Amino acid sequence: TDDDRAKIAQWWEVQPKSEVPVSADGAKVLIVKFNDYQCPACKLTFETYKQILPKYTSNGQVKYVVKHYALEPECNPSVPGGNHYASCEAAASVIMAKPKGTADKLEDWIFSHIGPPALTPDQVKEAARSVGGITDFDAQYARAKEEIKTDAGLGQLLGVRSTPTFFINGRKLEQVLPAQYFEVLIQLE
Repeated sequence: TDDDRAKIAQWWEVQPKSEVPVSADGAKVLIVKFNDYQCPACKLTFETYKQILPKYTSNGQVKYVVKHYALEPECNPSVPGGNHYASCEAAASVIMAKPKGTADKLEDWIFSHIGPPALTPDQVKEAARSVGGITDFDAQYARAKEEIKTDAGLGQLLGVRSTPTFFINGRKLEQVLPAQYFEVLIQLE
């Protein structure tokens, strides 16, 4: 309702802003999601928000960027107790799939297969090969892991404590919102 929208706008206006060092490339709204591919809430936002985001990203008004914040210490030192043991491999496989044009297909596969039971690193590597067309996973892994560590470091600097965490034009959103509320935030920005 108009009243609900006004309340959301009032709440959103007082949320603190951070400087997020990611280029908006001329878009009016920059959305940065810190994501873990083994996180059920990340899966929920992936499935829910992909229904509305194309309406805004297709015309260049919104730029949507996913940063990797794997909850696994192997590639994110800021989560020493992280227990998402295939998160590094999942994020790395998506990074490797981008140049091949298969990242979206691989993301769909990964999110459709998160547990229980949890995916194993070997299952992710097999999906990288069969779904993403990545035949040299092990050879590319170290480079991809460095990109994940860089993203995780940025997340740590911005105060990310959980996944998913969104920044919408610098305002932090640490909760999962229904699609219509998320869309209102985009429209407000």
